[in-house]
Amino acid sequence: MSEFLIIAHRGASGRWPENTLLAFSKALEYGVEWLELDIHLSADGELVVIHDFTLERTTDGCGQVSDYPLAELRLFDAGMGEKIPLLAEVLDLAAGRATVNIELKGAGTGAALGLFLQQRFAGQQCVDKLLASSLNGDELINLSTILPYLPLAVVAERADEQLWRLADDLGAWSVNLDKCCIDEALRAVATQHGKRLLAFTVNDDRQLQQLQRWGVDGAFTDFPERFVAK
Repeated sequence: MSEFLIIAHRGASGRWPENTLLAFSKALEYGVEWLELDIHLSADGELVVIHDFTLERTTDGCGQVSDYPLAELRLFDAGMGEKIPLLAEVLDLAAGRATVNIELKGAGTGAALGLFLQQRFAGQQCVDKLLASSLNGDELINLSTILPYLPLAVVAERADEQLWRLADDLGAWSVNLDKCCIDEALRAVATQHGKRLLAFTVNDDRQLQQLQRWGVDGAFTDFPERFVAK
């Protein structure tokens, strides 16, 4: 069986402020080889790392992320004195150390990420340590139009015909699904479609072991330190 992937969900977010450089640094210290993060666009077009469309849950700010320019977003405390990071900062941190799953959240992030990566890698196909995922098929399509060689993942809370059709059309590397909808039969369907199957969000050892027995390829977890050595 191929190696089971342990993916630090928003960094080591069970113990440290999610989607911050601190959480990602801690995950890397624990020895993880995969990080997951979420991106939105600031009002001035910068790719920032934060999960929600609004600021209230994870920072001391309020309102829509997309309403603020980067300089103002940087003024908010994202926990323990951490700031909302730029995508570029997390990629710099992870370079040579971990693969990064970038989840497209905000409107326009697909095209923006494509252009950003084109510029970052100067047109070279250096995407072996990147995976882009989204619940929004249109964002993935927009991204793939710009970077057709970037590995993609379709995210969903449940599996249906539309999901598999989109995954096939995109040539997706994986399908990332809520652990509650995964069983051995679904693993077989993923195999039929030639897709890896990743489960979110798994923080319980027994659940992780069951997924491994079913042949699932990996899991997103808030507590990578619990599983990374297993």
